[in-house]
Amino acid sequence: MLKKLIITTLLSQLFLLVTITAYAEEKNGQNWEDEIIYSLMVDRFSDGDLDNDYNVDVQDPLRYQGGDIQGIIDQLDYIQDMNFTVIQLSSIFANEEGGFHGEWVKDYTELEPHFGTMKDFEELVDEVHKRKMKLILEMPVMSPEEYPNLEEVLLSAAKFWVSTGVDGLQMNHIGELSSSFWEFFISEMKKEKKDLFITGFEKEADQNRLDAYDEIGFDRMLNVPIHHLLRKTFAEPSQSPQLIFDSWTSNEEKIGRRISFLDHQYGPRFTRDMLEQGTYPITAWKQALAFLYTQPEVPMIFYATEIAVDGGELPDNIPLMNFRSEKELVDHISRLGEIRKEQPALTKGTLDVLYEKDGMVVYKRQYKSDTVVVAINNSLKDQAVRLTKDQLADEKELRGLLNSDLVRSDGGEYQLVIDRDQAEIYKMMEKSGYNIFFILSIFFVFALFGIFMYITWRRGKKKRME
Repeated sequence: MLKKLIITTLLSQLFLLVTITAYAEEKNGQNWEDEIIYSLMVDRFSDGDLDNDYNVDVQDPLRYQGGDIQGIIDQLDYIQDMNFTVIQLSSIFANEEGGFHGEWVKDYTELEPHFGTMKDFEELVDEVHKRKMKLILEMPVMSPEEYPNLEEVLLSAAKFWVSTGVDGLQMNHIGELSSSFWEFFISEMKKEKKDLFITGFEKEADQNRLDAYDEIGFDRMLNVPIHHLLRKTFAEPSQSPQLIFDSWTSNEEKIGRRISFLDHQYGPRFTRDMLEQGTYPITAWKQALAFLYTQPEVPMIFYATEIAVDGGELPDNIPLMNFRSEKELVDHISRLGEIRKEQPALTKGTLDVLYEKDGMVVYKRQYKSDTVVVAINNSLKDQAVRLTKDQLADEKELRGLLNSDLVRSDGGEYQLVIDRDQAEIYKMMEKSGYNIFFILSIFFVFALFGIFMYITWRRGKKKRME
């Protein structure tokens, strides 16, 4: 009986020790603002079925490399373990010869044979949904001069693929067709599936074009202007992110209505920018990703970011995926995804810049009573930042979610000390102080243990005397 009491007490104390009071939002009816997208190129991701490897040449980057639908199915756990909630596939439609990238569409209603069969695709949809994840298909818009009856074909094909159970469509090169068509297209597709997520991408879209597409009805647009600013800011140290914040401030009603990204298949890798500036890629990637995962727009990560892959223009920027991952970066992405999913302020909250100078930035995300403070030091030296009670509520503490830092309010101020090339994401909490109950219970456990040992010793002594 005494043994059971001791074990029960010890377990209860361990439970108290690891339990952290945190805000947990209901995920039923989850909005797209809560998602984290992993975008991949099918031919360059994973070869899971050797039977469809005809005309494959891994020595020639302009030929098919063997990636297919079965390969994606095989790697779903790998993607989910990094805390992604959405998988986005490059064009999977039947292409002209040599169209490994999916951009030379021959038939929008047929699956490219190199990628497998419709049975494979249906299995992929099922497996993604079993994991409570979502699936988006990219549909590149061909030139109307090259593809007869493009508008009619595109709408018909989109309805077919949505009928397979996909959750969203990303329409690429939307500038090829008129605004009136896209307004009609979106209206018709929403009739097919009310909650269908429809996004758009135009490589050279400026802020005015993005606003116009918002008005047409796209659920999200890929934020190309912010994409360029992100790369410029984090490719080298001591660059100010103020232009990014200014962009959000001038479009405050649109904040959170876009998708932010650092890499895509139509241009050089972000790692190339870093190397050209003499920046160590892993460090710069960690800084940039900390920002990407804590800003208000939906984050999208292109495959092989987790290994900091380098590459210039196509096809160098889309190599065959190497799953010998950079563990430091994979762990960082996984933890950032976990934090973003757990903190509603990062997906729904307001954004206020508290400090910005020479690459050191501190900003606050707030949603109802939930407050998160992000500090990113992209400067050349360690930084100390003092925040006042005018900026943050007094008599609280900031608990680090990335590096376990702890900052308590002192005289109405918070002193943040961030090493160079480091970032921290703080959760604002009530001051913890000393847990008297916990301290007393520990003494109680030791007392029980002492009594138990004493009784055991007495019993052993008695048996020896007998």
